[in-house]
Amino acid sequence: MKEKTLVSIITVSYNSETTIKDTIESVLNQSYQNIEYIIIDGQSKDSTLQIIKSYENSFSKRGITYSWISEPDKGIYEAMNKGLKKAKGNLIGIINSDDWYEPDAIASILNLNKTNNQAIISGAMNRVTHQKKVYKTMYNKNIVNIKSYMPINHPATFVPKSVYEKVGNFDESYQLSADYDFIFRAFNNNTPFLFTKKVIVNMRNTGATGQIKNLWISAREDYNIQKKNRIKNAFYNYIKKQLFNSLVAFRDTFIKPITNG
Repeated sequence: MKEKTLVSIITVSYNSETTIKDTIESVLNQSYQNIEYIIIDGQSKDSTLQIIKSYENSFSKRGITYSWISEPDKGIYEAMNKGLKKAKGNLIGIINSDDWYEPDAIASILNLNKTNNQAIISGAMNRVTHQKKVYKTMYNKNIVNIKSYMPINHPATFVPKSVYEKVGNFDESYQLSADYDFIFRAFNNNTPFLFTKKVIVNMRNTGATGQIKNLWISAREDYNIQKKNRIKNAFYNYIKKQLFNSLVAFRDTFIKPITNG
């Protein structure tokens, strides 16, 4: 059967030499290969760029379009927006350079895309340690929970290009929560959502959102997004999240976390 749907995958990276091979190879080895792979590097100072360049021939042999740029940016969401401007696929996935896809991730997503090619599609996500040990599998919640928190696993999410064209790209004024803001805008525009319990991606606990210092920033940005959307319980949700963050910070500061082992 001829593969018709072009899927664009975007990876943003900066000084990712210890993890980006896993990310790149997970795209290279997908069972579905009508893929366009775009890497947006923030002018890494380590060997990340050399690693990126080393895979050009491998993608060429598989007939997968492979492109990259390496230049300074103002943050992760500016980098993602650069990738979105380059993407030509009907369906777009974004995976960070700490993470990697399951081998049949794109094929699984496309099975749902056949039922509604205008829907945002998201799957389950493994949280893993730096040593790749799975310690939690996260499933998407009901989309109506967006009024309380980000209910979907963004690294396991694929968005039709038409949705970006309709609701806009990421708001670069946010440091960590622009994905929540984007999903909220899509929800407000009556975009359909489809979920699968299939594990699509593995996410390391070493990324930006997993760092203690960023928990407070994320909570404040989530609060501002809810306030912008006139959510009555926004402040209550903010306090609840900050209490939870305090427990996480206490655990990770005073108790050696098992997940880092």
